[in-house]
Amino acid sequence: MTVPEDRVQWVLAAKSNEESAERYDAWAEQYDADLHSYGYRSPALVAGIMGCYVPRDSAPILDAGAGTGIIGEVLHILGYQGIVALDLSEGMLEVAARKGVYSDLRQAALGEELDFPTDHFAAVVSAGTFVTGHAPPNSLDELIRVTRPGGHLVFTVRADAYHRGGFKEKQEELQQANLWQLVEVVGPYVSVPGSDDPEGTNQLFTYRVT
Repeated sequence: MTVPEDRVQWVLAAKSNEESAERYDAWAEQYDADLHSYGYRSPALVAGIMGCYVPRDSAPILDAGAGTGIIGEVLHILGYQGIVALDLSEGMLEVAARKGVYSDLRQAALGEELDFPTDHFAAVVSAGTFVTGHAPPNSLDELIRVTRPGGHLVFTVRADAYHRGGFKEKQEELQQANLWQLVEVVGPYVSVPGSDDPEGTNQLFTYRVT
């Protein structure tokens, strides 16, 4: 499969999980170089917020929508252990595996039931996954289920998905149900320096599971 120049819009335009996985598989070997060239900020911001709320001896940690493991690398450098990668794309996970920072790698789609025990993870991180056309708002139900009471979820949501894709309503619904409590919001911020696309802005949310 030929990867076009506008890779981001190409993967976001996928019409199904299968097509999305195929496109990410094709992009996997170039992915890190491309995101570094864009100056993509979200992984470093997520890792920084993790350091504020999640002790370094906390484990295990789920990297939801791990891709090639950019967040996992940063967390590993910071001293976190027992990091589990979850992603839809086998090709992305193959790249992530070569980095040697994950204790386990799982191929699965967010929005479906996850093959993890209830109250299993000390924390969940996710960057760049909650965007229009990717993981749906109901993904958050399962991420809460697999996180221990008192554990944290630290994740980004793109502006268009938050305001028009159902995330705002879902996040508020989960808080009203006392399934989690909002701890901190960072942003809106532009995830790629110099971008003039207003829908390219993100917010970074931190919640504590109750």
